[in-house]
Amino acid sequence: MTRPEVSVLVVSWNTLAETRRCLDALASAGGVDYEVIVVDNGSVDGSAEMLAARADVALVRNPDNRGFAAAVNQAYAHASGELILLLNSDVRLRPATLATLVRFLRDRPEAAGVAPLYLNPDGTIQQHYLRLPTFTSALALATVLRKLPGFRGAMRNYLMAGEDFTRPRPVEQPSASCLLLRRDVLDPHTILDARLPIYFNDVLLARVLADAGHQLWMTPDAAVTHTLGASTRLLGARSRSRHHLSGLTRYLQLTQPRRRLALFRALVFCDRAARRVLRAHGHLGLRELRAALQGDAGRLPDGDLRSWVVMFSGVGWTVGCQRQHALAKQLAVSHRVLFVEPPGVRPRWRFTVQPVVPSLWQATVPTVLPFGRQLPSANHLNRRVTARLVRRWLDRHPAATILWIDEDLAVPAVGKCGERAVVYDVADLDWTFTRRWNRWHMRRAALTAACTADLVLASSSALPARLPGSRGRPVVVPNGYDPDLFTVDGPVADWVARLPRPRLGYVGAVDTRAFDGELLAAVAQRRPEWTFVVVGASTRSGRAALRGLPNVHRCGQIPLEDVPSVLRGCDVCLLPYRLGELIDYVQPKKLYEYLALGKPVVATPLPALTELPAGLVHLATGPDAFTDAIEQALESAPCPEAQALRRSAAVPHSWAARGETVRHLLADLLEADPR
Repeated sequence: MTRPEVSVLVVSWNTLAETRRCLDALASAGGVDYEVIVVDNGSVDGSAEMLAARADVALVRNPDNRGFAAAVNQAYAHASGELILLLNSDVRLRPATLATLVRFLRDRPEAAGVAPLYLNPDGTIQQHYLRLPTFTSALALATVLRKLPGFRGAMRNYLMAGEDFTRPRPVEQPSASCLLLRRDVLDPHTILDARLPIYFNDVLLARVLADAGHQLWMTPDAAVTHTLGASTRLLGARSRSRHHLSGLTRYLQLTQPRRRLALFRALVFCDRAARRVLRAHGHLGLRELRAALQGDAGRLPDGDLRSWVVMFSGVGWTVGCQRQHALAKQLAVSHRVLFVEPPGVRPRWRFTVQPVVPSLWQATVPTVLPFGRQLPSANHLNRRVTARLVRRWLDRHPAATILWIDEDLAVPAVGKCGERAVVYDVADLDWTFTRRWNRWHMRRAALTAACTADLVLASSSALPARLPGSRGRPVVVPNGYDPDLFTVDGPVADWVARLPRPRLGYVGAVDTRAFDGELLAAVAQRRPEWTFVVVGASTRSGRAALRGLPNVHRCGQIPLEDVPSVLRGCDVCLLPYRLGELIDYVQPKKLYEYLALGKPVVATPLPALTELPAGLVHLATGPDAFTDAIEQALESAPCPEAQALRRSAAVPHSWAARGETVRHLLADLLEADPR
């Protein structure tokens, strides 16, 4: 087999479109015999599949991201050409560029390598040539000292500001984005130092070549178009900042005396600490900063480009049956979701993140101070600590972030997680759950949440009128149900099947805030031949009205997966909610679960229920009317047509349908990029 003249080495990492354009442009390089070796660093955007389908590429496919330097060395191990072209995937060669670069090295034996003229996509010149860093220019590059006269001059000299690049000339450090090198000047096994995985590995290469007496050049006779940073922009600002600083530190470790390195670390630490105090853009946490100044860039990003939805929830993940849990699972279809549990009641110190289902993680957070629901200062401290820990965790998995709040007290986290947008999901008015003396604290949090959110969601059409003013009109996204769980066919709970008929079922909280126990007790006393099945967590005051009634059978809270077996054994399902109270804005989550089972529903006329199609739900107020409505519902219960109508009415209201709606809303929000 004939040995190619040039081996082209390309590293691909989630740059599908750019890589394809790069290779297509390379195909126009006539008159040069070359081979192309591409190393894909665990891309998840289809790059590897595209490369595998190309006959003009030898593909090395890594299962994960091993860094730019290591990938270049992998490609080099497969190269057989006399010349080596380092080519970034975001560079497009113009016709005959490669031939011009090859001819340049043939004509100038003193040149160890040559770079082209770089152009921006708009055709303007891209200054991509530097001198090797000195200690002074490294300090200017890393700190605010660049604004001082002596350092400012060193910085300009390093950047070769004002230099002439209209004719071929030696350049100490041309960019390795497109750099043609003679193989005989390189180490036979590696080109780049893998200890510098992303930044400054090409600088060290130029330094090694210069120390060996070799010279690198640039020529404006060969031109390329460079998008600039197609892969590195995927790192995220903080991760990019840490990688850059750690790369510079590692370069100085290898090229400068220890006393200078110590001075560099001290000055950079002071500079970055000041940025942190001043909340300057892109500052690193102290732990990250210390690591970067030791040359530790941290874990390489995994390349998952999906955005994050960070849900600061008011309930823990183990509860598992609330609106936020269902929406979290639906959002995980197209996003990565971090479900952040609320602080606990008692102090705790650990912060842990663990996967629970694909693309969804659960974060258990510390509680620095107790009584956060009662003391604003305690809540503020707990949430700020949580936000800082979440931000640090997200920095290891960079992507666009949406902050989702379904608890008013989580509002101190807004602006602290690097989010591009904030969603405020309102299923309840949280301040109605606490005592009167504490409501001012909760209502102020609700007002702040509504004013800062870029998108406000409401679980009921009756909620927007009760919410404080927001930046935009709230979008009503009602609760839904799980059609795979609430099916007509299935078992009936044994204990329910043994009860006499007719059976009237209620599943939900048994309290005095929402549940109208007095109404249900009055109906039970009027119809002692009816059996009432009441399932759910209860309070002492909620149970009081039902105590002593022989035809009322109570059961505590049961797992969600057991609820359908209870409801299948009931002839009619009930929603006896209080009217004119703090809770009557709701659209009960149980409604569509009842309907999905084909059960007739009797409810008090909550504002959200009065908007339903006529006849779908029996609405009644007071014991007598409620009793009459149950009798009508019992008459229609056996009718197959009525059952089918109720089931079909539930179909559009699955959690999957709600998830699709919310995913579209979030896509529009990210596209608008409100922050």
